[in-house]
Amino acid sequence: MRAVRLSAAILLAAQSRQAAGAIPHCPYQGLGFPVPTGLASSATVRTALEELTASFVESPPVADPEATSWSVQVFSASDDEPLWEHYHTAPALGDTTPGVKEVDGNTIYRLGSNTKIFTMLTFLHEAGESYLYDPVSQWVPELADRPAGDPILDTDWDSITLGSLASQMSGLVRDYALLGELTQEVNFTDLIAIGFPPNVPIEDIPFCGEWRTCTKEEFMTGITSVPPSFAPSLTAGYSNAGYQLLAYALEAITGRSFTEMIEQDIINALNLSSTYYRNAPMARGVLPRGSQAAWNYSLGEANPNTLISGAATRRWLKPTAPTSDFKAGIGAPWGSRRIQIGTGPSSNRIIDSYAKAGSINVYQSLFLLIPDYEIGITTLLAGGGPGNANWDMADKIGAILLPAIEQAAREQTGAMYGGTYVSTDEELNSTVTLTTDDNRPGLGVQNWISNGTDMFSVMMFLMMPGINVTDPAIRIYPAGLEARNDDGSRRVAFKAVAEDLGGISHESAMFSTDCGKWVGQSTVKFASRALDQFVFDIDSSGNVVSVENQALRAKLAKQPRG
Repeated sequence: MRAVRLSAAILLAAQSRQAAGAIPHCPYQGLGFPVPTGLASSATVRTALEELTASFVESPPVADPEATSWSVQVFSASDDEPLWEHYHTAPALGDTTPGVKEVDGNTIYRLGSNTKIFTMLTFLHEAGESYLYDPVSQWVPELADRPAGDPILDTDWDSITLGSLASQMSGLVRDYALLGELTQEVNFTDLIAIGFPPNVPIEDIPFCGEWRTCTKEEFMTGITSVPPSFAPSLTAGYSNAGYQLLAYALEAITGRSFTEMIEQDIINALNLSSTYYRNAPMARGVLPRGSQAAWNYSLGEANPNTLISGAATRRWLKPTAPTSDFKAGIGAPWGSRRIQIGTGPSSNRIIDSYAKAGSINVYQSLFLLIPDYEIGITTLLAGGGPGNANWDMADKIGAILLPAIEQAAREQTGAMYGGTYVSTDEELNSTVTLTTDDNRPGLGVQNWISNGTDMFSVMMFLMMPGINVTDPAIRIYPAGLEARNDDGSRRVAFKAVAEDLGGISHESAMFSTDCGKWVGQSTVKFASRALDQFVFDIDSSGNVVSVENQALRAKLAKQPRG
């Protein structure tokens, strides 16, 4: 009797199938399509790159192109050469400096805070993630046993972990004496004239910082006397001083100098032939007129001081805290940005970018990664007061290029995985058709029959029990799981999402959501195998051979296209 009721319910679900509805699809975060490769050969991407070049030439996103030089590249992990590059030499650069006369892909720029990427990569390579939970006072003895009787004036060093230093959650001030300390930048008489008090404790005035950089001893004495900005781990607050302490902690953990580690284990190991931690050759650098001092300017002790696994890299990129901008988060040291790449039925298709910007004197830099596409953007600028140009360039590149790459990913997915799959067992009536659709994420599941049964309706009924589904849809997305064989063949897993696109929308609700499918993954299993898990077999030539639903345990061979 139970089987009869179940069959009747499934039949009713099958009869309710309609066309696409109003609620957008809900893909798993970051898993819309397999990572696209060979982007330079995509006609869609090439058209976007041509538009990008024209846009930079006709309307460069820089306030003063006459005085600003830049080198910009977009790179893809699947290609050795840059996907796109654009170089501009400021006419004012001329022959007035000892540096390069024309910028290109090998020109050296100063990076500023972008070196924090090297600091964290060095830390993860040398020490590993487990140390990030240790209090900084454990590894920097100058901070141990410091009084914390007044939470407003005294920093609670025992509550600041190395991870909170790395993720800008320490609550420390931005800098000690190095930047923004008015007593180092403005005549004291002028400060009094604009309202600052004439009598301040002499011990509160730094006597090192900008042009006589602080020794480690001076920095430690100073940073322990400066009141904190926030309680530890409360909110994101950028702190260069925090990264300085992180480098000191790493030296204590490893017993090696930070300079030695970053030069030997990062720069040399990765063959970064145009990257220097110190003493970069002036002849290869871009030095805007009068900026020789800026090229040689040292931060002294404030210099922030395939190497880790894929899983560790993914953890490294993920944000550890939100910011006041609901699209943005902060990590170690990455700033993350959530980008709505889809519209309409794909409006829940979100990609994440991870970026680190830097600025020092007349130089600006930006290093930005988009793991969903395995691409990155680098912008390097010098001269002319570039302002927000590093981000403006990324905005222009993203607006033109990312929709094209998303479309290229859709096209590649359809060409590789799309088609009809049929059981090789003539006695088993099993088949499924997978398609890509304009403005929809992933692969759509259609005409899914298992042993003569409408498995589409079975899955909808089992995955969404008790729901009057009016507009059913099943789409599958890459699961990030891949098994490689010695002969070059491989197996790749995809995860399915069953959903009702015709349900009641909660778009304007405060707490409810239409996109919580991650909660229901693998809720239906048959003999310990999930009904929503599909595995493709791919031969050594990169051609999809078959697909298997893990619960159904029957391989369906891909049919030649008609």
